[in-house]
Amino acid sequence: MRTKVMWVVAFGVCVVASVVLPMLWQHSLVDLKVYRLGGATLLEDASALYDARLAGLPFTYPPFAAVVMVPFALLPWPVAVSLWTLGTFVSLIAVWRLCAGSAMASPVLLAVVAGSLLLEPVRETLGFGQVNLMLCALILYDVLSPATRPARGIWIGVAAGVKLTPLVFFGLLLITRQWKALAYATAAFVATVLVGFATTPHGATEYWTSLVKETTRIGGLAFSSNQSWNAFLIRITGDLDGGGSIWLALVGVTVAGGLWLTRILWLRNDRLAAVSITALIGLLCSPVSWSHHWVWIIPLGASVMAVLPKRPKVVFASLWFGLFLIAPIWWPPNHYNRELDWSLPEQFSGNAYLIAALIAVVLLITRRPLPRAEADQTRKAPEIATQLQ
Repeated sequence: MRTKVMWVVAFGVCVVASVVLPMLWQHSLVDLKVYRLGGATLLEDASALYDARLAGLPFTYPPFAAVVMVPFALLPWPVAVSLWTLGTFVSLIAVWRLCAGSAMASPVLLAVVAGSLLLEPVRETLGFGQVNLMLCALILYDVLSPATRPARGIWIGVAAGVKLTPLVFFGLLLITRQWKALAYATAAFVATVLVGFATTPHGATEYWTSLVKETTRIGGLAFSSNQSWNAFLIRITGDLDGGGSIWLALVGVTVAGGLWLTRILWLRNDRLAAVSITALIGLLCSPVSWSHHWVWIIPLGASVMAVLPKRPKVVFASLWFGLFLIAPIWWPPNHYNRELDWSLPEQFSGNAYLIAALIAVVLLITRRPLPRAEADQTRKAPEIATQLQ
């Protein structure tokens, strides 16, 4: 009987998601178009990789990313869209499976995945045709897999070769002394750099010597979608040049404190929390962390839920995922640097992801892990199903 109820709930969530998601769909997969631009430019004139434009938008990723995108550039647009969106959806399933473990029953997993399609970072990733969820799944698989798995760490290096932000996970491997995995990750990343130089020597030289430092190529730093320390300081101070020395100091404190917490969490076997905190370091310290980069709120939320008793767990899950469903960062005036004129209440709303992340960190620091028996019990599917009813 309970299984039938779970399937009915899952079906209902899927119906709601399928009705609501098209209403929220935006951006016409423009980032996938830019990815394809990179792949197509490599085939036509590899030296022009960083000169090509799509409606004014440049290719801003490492040369290896363009190599990876060549197959999608060769496919007809409808086929490329279908395969990319399917890959993103499969990655979302993998992320939830890696976060929740095999104890999550199939109908519960289906309902949770369908519901999470409506979370703003996820729907923005889908709308832009971004690579975030794929990289998230790769990194979670690599970090959370057993230490005995052969060549563990390679996928972190490959992910960093596609998009530089996963380099932060090298810090996790370093601070937890996972030397073999760190060696594999480093070798894989170096290999992606060499592939880039072999494919487009001029483009790779241009990227690694100058373009990698130009954050203005990525977009307006004050934009409300940018949920990072740098953007926060820009919006607070009104200085479009960035946070300056204050930002650098904040980055230093965040990196040091974050890695310290990462090590503590890893050593007490809260590995999902450790990898989530590492991801948060990258989100906070990067000059630009668009809201679609914040797909890491799924493992971060799951890791906090794992240390909470039953009732607080339900309350936290409702507030946490509810926040990213309604996305208050878009409520204040935005675009065209209107963020610089936000009032104090608008600052709270417009920086909501940052504030929520800090609350999650506090909960992870102050809450002790549940006893093993209770923790195992909380991961069982029947309890999760009860919470969803």
